[in-house]
Amino acid sequence: MPIKKLSNGKYRVDISLGVDPITGIRRRKTKIANSFKEAEEIYYSTRREYHNGELPSSLKKAYTFTELTEKFLAIKKREVKLSTFRTIKNIVNSRILPYFKDSTIKLITHHDIYKYRETLQKENLKHTYINKVMAYVKGIFDLAIEENLLSERLSKKLKKLKDKDGIEEHVKFWTPEQFQKFIMIFDDNKYRDFFKKIYYTFAYFTGVRIGEQLALEWKDFNKYTNEIIINKTLTSFKQGNDFLVTSPKTSKSNRVITVNKKLSASLEKWKDRQKEALEEYGIEQTDTTRIFKFNHRTPNRNHLNEFIKQACEKYNLDIPPINIHAFRHSHVSLLINSGEDIHIISQRLGHSRTSTTYDIYGHLFPNRQKELADKLDNLF
Repeated sequence: MPIKKLSNGKYRVDISLGVDPITGIRRRKTKIANSFKEAEEIYYSTRREYHNGELPSSLKKAYTFTELTEKFLAIKKREVKLSTFRTIKNIVNSRILPYFKDSTIKLITHHDIYKYRETLQKENLKHTYINKVMAYVKGIFDLAIEENLLSERLSKKLKKLKDKDGIEEHVKFWTPEQFQKFIMIFDDNKYRDFFKKIYYTFAYFTGVRIGEQLALEWKDFNKYTNEIIINKTLTSFKQGNDFLVTSPKTSKSNRVITVNKKLSASLEKWKDRQKEALEEYGIEQTDTTRIFKFNHRTPNRNHLNEFIKQACEKYNLDIPPINIHAFRHSHVSLLINSGEDIHIISQRLGHSRTSTTYDIYGHLFPNRQKELADKLDNLF
């Protein structure tokens, strides 16, 4: 037992309370008792309180807001993928920390949280983005409660923002007619044009996420079955001379999708064109070559986004410019209008559950009220 008699006749109790999961530092408590019996009581009562979660950790004594966010980020780093963590870290360090860093945690109120959100709204940020930021704010202050720094859950009355019309922000997408207007600007005889045409066509007719598409390798494409294996994603973060490739967003994102025959044939043509182009750079095309490798570099996703807007203006296409992610929305709209079942759509998108699909795209599904009324008419 860690009880030692001192030269003055008193007893020192040295109690080990395990290793802190965040810092990795061993936590200890030392107390002085007047007798061996008192020392035993201190030891056993302290251990009991610790195991029952009743003993405040010594690390909870005097957090600054910066230290609190550091612990929040340390926890998140263990819980989420590296790419997701980097996004969270960027938002916390650039958006949240500068505002609250000089604050006294115990004095922060619900009104202070509300005022912070108002500063974000004044920047005309998208409400979906503000809601994401506020989710991390909530996480940080929930951690403050766990650390006994606050007694009240400050964000409990704060509801998610909706757009100015009082409904969720609209999902933008292109109809097949609008997509055809866009795709007609490309000249198949030009290598750069052919690359962009196959890239945007693939995005429109598969609905894969941009990172999933850029990570695809030729071994993931089966020209005989017209199937594409989705099992990785290319992040926007650099690792050495290339971008970091990780597992997909969720376990359900690991999937196999079937592409239409025309798209499959276009991929075969692109493979031949790509092979010739890569040879000029002294690069051999192999099974592990990325399908959407334009030359010796990975395509710049910002350029692929900006090009859409530039092309719509340059060619006077008379269609609203959208971003790359909206090609995923466009694909869903295409499937819904083709009468596809929500379960099939959800599987194709790699959603964990159909409720996720419906939460995002529910308003695109046809209104079934008239169909119901017609059925009731037949029973009248």
